Amino acid sequence: MKRQATTWQWLGAGSIALGLALALNTLLGPLLIHAFEYPFTETVLSETLGLELVSLFLIAPLACLAGVLTLQGHVAGPLLVLGPAGYAAYMLAQYIVGPQYVTYQPAVIFHLAGFVLSGALLIGAWRLVDADRLQPRSRGWAVVAVLLTMFVVSRWARSFSGAIDQSAVPAAASDVSMMWSIYLLDLGIIVPLTLATAVGLLACRTWATKALYGVLGWFALVPPSVTAMALVKIARDDPAANTGDTVVLVVATLVFAILAVALFAPLFRQPMGPRNQTAGQRERPGPKSAPGHSRNWRSA
Repeated sequence: MKRQATTWQWLGAGSIALGLALALNTLLGPLLIHAFEYPFTETVLSETLGLELVSLFLIAPLACLAGVLTLQGHVAGPLLVLGPAGYAAYMLAQYIVGPQYVTYQPAVIFHLAGFVLSGALLIGAWRLVDADRLQPRSRGWAVVAVLLTMFVVSRWARSFSGAIDQSAVPAAASDVSMMWSIYLLDLGIIVPLTLATAVGLLACRTWATKALYGVLGWFALVPPSVTAMALVKIARDDPAANTGDTVVLVVATLVFAILAVALFAPLFRQPMGPRNQTAGQRERPGPKSAPGHSRNWRSA
């Protein structure tokens, strides 16, 4: 049991470290200090500014909160870690591949370290959450997962029609790598994982309930960053700004936030450690713990 307690501790500390790293990345970037410079066009630079605002004011605090909850042994902690860690892995991969650096850069090392930490947190949180102790979710959430999949695919609908006539991609030459990295992440990872979660929920698989928290955690964080990108482009009078598309993104962000609250809120109805009941479940009757023996992992 001491090993389990240690796992909760490193996961909590790692999530806090990730939050601080994301905040530092924003401070070092083009938003403030300019220690990290990216060879982007003005359009992608505007998108980067929007992304880093969200990272600083939403993702970093959430990652730190998830870390604190995990250190306290709260059942919501590891489930909350999945969202910021997934967001960070998704975005940091773009920071590494997208800029098309022709020289070695300190920023690449920093982003690579963050990417590795994000991956370790995803694996650690996934392994730590006991799917059998989670309250089963209705098949209605499978429909939600399918709709989320369709939303992502719809964002790339132009790529399918363009593949027929081999039309030019809507990106400047220096931004092509960024576009294709997002294409790969969205359609090669996010869509299959979200669709697999929907299938698992329909089949009443316990792992699918755990995956749902990760998927919806990601959707609650990444679309707001894309919305911020669109808003910054409008604010900076970027020629690529699209008001109609921005409205769609704002609405999607609000919908995804509502869904995330509906999914995660039951975890906070009462403080519970990982050895206690899971949200929505009543503790099964059984022998009481001996005096002086706590049921929290800290005493394990």
